[in-house]
Amino acid sequence: MSVRSVRRLYRSFHEHGDATVAPAYDACGQNQPRRTPQPLLDEARQLREEHPSWGAPLIRVMMKRKRRRRPLPAARTLQRWFRKEAIPGAPPGRRPAATEDRAEQPHEVWQMDASEEIVLRSGRQVSWLRVVDEWTGTVLKTSVFGRAKFSTVGASQVQARLRTVFSRWGRPDRFRVDNGFPWGSTGDFPTDLALWLLGLEIAMTWNPPRQPQKNGVVERSQGVGKSWAEPGACRLAAELQRRLDKMDRIQREEYPYRGGLSRMEAFPSLKHTRRGYDAVWEEKHWSLEVVLEYLSQHVVPRRVDHAGTISIYNRNYYVGKHQHSRTVSVMLDPLACEWVILDDNGHQLRSHSAEQLTRERILNLNVTHRRSKPKQNRPPR
Repeated sequence: MSVRSVRRLYRSFHEHGDATVAPAYDACGQNQPRRTPQPLLDEARQLREEHPSWGAPLIRVMMKRKRRRRPLPAARTLQRWFRKEAIPGAPPGRRPAATEDRAEQPHEVWQMDASEEIVLRSGRQVSWLRVVDEWTGTVLKTSVFGRAKFSTVGASQVQARLRTVFSRWGRPDRFRVDNGFPWGSTGDFPTDLALWLLGLEIAMTWNPPRQPQKNGVVERSQGVGKSWAEPGACRLAAELQRRLDKMDRIQREEYPYRGGLSRMEAFPSLKHTRRGYDAVWEEKHWSLEVVLEYLSQHVVPRRVDHAGTISIYNRNYYVGKHQHSRTVSVMLDPLACEWVILDDNGHQLRSHSAEQLTRERILNLNVTHRRSKPKQNRPPR
């Protein structure tokens, strides 16, 4: 006998006496394991052949959507059957790496990341932006853009999509992002979009450069989204958006996460944050003071050019020609709303009005001065 059988017999004898360990020949053959009906196995096989990147749990969810009240085999039963029939399994996923300051409850931290150069069936390339709750791994929204490179998507378009997410879920306490466009600044002053988020009283955490594992939850979710939505089967960006909306909803509300429960069932507080949002709230409560206070805590180096100027948000400010090629420090005086320029010893060299830091400019994402390209004279025809 196996050790497991001996333990089972001993436990049964100890709890219920001799009768429970006596042979029961009359019951032989009555407890045969249930066989999965062949139509269900055929349906599972067809789904796997049509969607080779889907795992057994997702295949079971899709079968359940068709057979609401009929019993279905467990996901592990489907996995065993796939192995027995030598059907290739779905590609394995990646586990997100742990972070030091990881969230401890839903909507405390959202991770945001973009994926680009996603090829559709027509050969066209698109990009998307994915927002995921860090604590539960719940996909809150995936927004598709008709641009291959995400850096070519306008910040105002990203702002509009984020407003949609806030209207549905509320505002998180904090965003965790990388240093890419349009929220990353790599040690410089925050970008226009980041300033807008700060004014909504949403804290920002920028991960160190070239460390995507710090954003591991959304990075892993990107791969899952591509496996489930299958962009290569979509001809248009709108079709991909519809697929993503469907799959994101399944991931939140139907896919088994813990103890057979979906994420929405396991975490009831996921339905909405405690911090609401709508257009009226933003108009009334968006805070310039919070933005200025945040900027005042940062000192950023600048190198003086040959004309004696430095650039802040793509605007030139005069320091002095005698400071040519030297590195100075720039900080913000939040009370006067002025840029203060300091030398190596901390002595003030100049101060200039921070005219770009106004409520209207930040809300319109017009802080950074964008120089227009010079027009080229075309020869007459």
